[in-house]
Amino acid sequence: MVTVESIASVLSAQQQAVLALFATGLHSAEVAAALGTPVGEARAHLVSAVVELGARSKLEAVIIALRLGLIDLPPEPA
Repeated sequence: MVTVESIASVLSAQQQAVLALFATGLHSAEVAAALGTPVGEARAHLVSAVVELGARSKLEAVIIALRLGLIDLPPEPA
């Protein structure tokens, strides 16, 4: 049985960070800049997170991660 803990242990901290930044609407270059990594590395973390979560798209991966509590959305600016 797949549990939140088992999925959380499968996703690396980098994968979770990339998903969280994509959830805010940033593009690959912006995510890479925010993490201080090359764009290709940010995309690779995203692709591997999509695969690990069994998602079919970046959007579905973000939704799964949000529902499982693996990532949080930042509060909206005032």
